[in-house]
Amino acid sequence: MSTFAEIRSVAWSTLVEALGFSVATDATLLIQAKTYTVATVPTASSYPRGIIYVSNETGGATLAFSDSTNWRRVQDRAIVS
Repeated sequence: MSTFAEIRSVAWSTLVEALGFSVATDATLLIQAKTYTVATVPTASSYPRGIIYVSNETGGATLAFSDSTNWRRVQDRAIVS
């Protein structure tokens, strides 16, 4: 029989992976945003409040978030280009 902690861990991992993230299997929870290039970012309106990793953004790789219209760089809110 599984413990509550084991069930919670599996449920959380399943949910996070279903949202397009990766989860480390060690004792700490590590979430990795899905990687895109500038040319392959999905439509921002399809992922309101979504977070992605843009590997070849101007000025270097960065996290970006969807404002439902554009993907914006986390550090300065500039539109990913």
